[in-house]
Amino acid sequence: MSQTGMKKSFLLRLVIGVMVTGCVLGAVVAWRLISVSDQLPELRTVNVQRRDLVITVGTTGTIEPEEVVQVGPDVAGKIVQFGTDAGNPEKSIGVGSRVKKGTVLFELDPQQYEIALQKAKAAYRLAQADIARLQAQLEQARRTLERADRLRETNAQSDYDEIVTANEMAAAQLAVGQAKLDQVAAEVNHAQISLSKTTVRSPIDGVVIDRRANLGQHVNIGHPGLFLLAKDLDQMRIRASVSESDIGKVRLGQPATFSVDAYRDHEMTGRVEEILLNARMHGNFVTYDVIVAIDPPDVELLPHMTADVEFEIIRRNQAWLVPTGALQWWPGAEQMEQAVATDSIVSSEDPNGPTEGESAYVWVPSENGKVRPLPVRVGIDDGVQTEVVGEGFEEALPVVVGEVKRTTLARIIPTAKTLR
Repeated sequence: MSQTGMKKSFLLRLVIGVMVTGCVLGAVVAWRLISVSDQLPELRTVNVQRRDLVITVGTTGTIEPEEVVQVGPDVAGKIVQFGTDAGNPEKSIGVGSRVKKGTVLFELDPQQYEIALQKAKAAYRLAQADIARLQAQLEQARRTLERADRLRETNAQSDYDEIVTANEMAAAQLAVGQAKLDQVAAEVNHAQISLSKTTVRSPIDGVVIDRRANLGQHVNIGHPGLFLLAKDLDQMRIRASVSESDIGKVRLGQPATFSVDAYRDHEMTGRVEEILLNARMHGNFVTYDVIVAIDPPDVELLPHMTADVEFEIIRRNQAWLVPTGALQWWPGAEQMEQAVATDSIVSSEDPNGPTEGESAYVWVPSENGKVRPLPVRVGIDDGVQTEVVGEGFEEALPVVVGEVKRTTLARIIPTAKTLR
């Protein structure tokens, strides 16, 4: 046989082999598809859990001392000196300094108030001298009136009336002089008080948490918060901002947990102490301040730390929990055990599943890919897991949450993996 004929014969046998192999593979694929189509779907399951379920409302707040006192001047002037830190005599009072009630915080330039006091005292002495003059005039008028009374029968009535009027005017002038003396005395007292207020003292025992003043700075009357004093840094609280949509869920005495960035993995506790009614407006957004009393912490909290706060709204201790999807899944009739009375079991009409207080079913895998129902009463949920109450639950009990979705290739060749 020629070389060309041998080549054609080889190609013919190759084509026939490929065709036979294709037919065999096609038959295998068809058989696999038919056999797989008769099987029940593979189920996705998650184990039941038993643990505490807590529903919370979250927000942020600021750590602050329970009592903060703002200290500012009652008179205007230039700051010329700060008080001395008791813990470090070479240092002036500043942030972190501990002070006693009456400790000098700062002093204002007293010169103008000393001059004002001197003027007031001089005016007082002048008023006293005027009182002496008016008293002498009144005494002279009284003696003239007494003499006129003795000589009334010989004096004209008009002369007598003039003497009486002069006596009354002298008495009135003395009264005016006395009022002026009292006024000047008040001015002296005011000048003395103003001079004393150039020295500003601490009104409480506490700690300086902020100082907003510098030497040479001119301050006005009532300048707020030059010094911020905290009575006790061991007694702190949280001022939390709660939105109007959540404020109705917050109650006095309600437990709360919180953490701060400085101790991110450390959870601390507290309780709602006060709900303030002075709403804050942020455009169209309304919030309310809630004061949270802090239980004694085992870490150091500082003023103005930001706290992430969770208010405990509802708690269920040691509840049976299933994924919310387990209450939304419903099997086909062919997946139920034969003993299940399908006519008496009805799925929820709500596409989102049953809600709190309703009766429902969760499905537990049985033999041969079938499932059996467990009747339950639905409790609270946190959006991921739902509390259920019923019989037949145990630790690690699997419940069905859905079916495994497979591609055609995966159904034909179960070990096949999709490469991405």
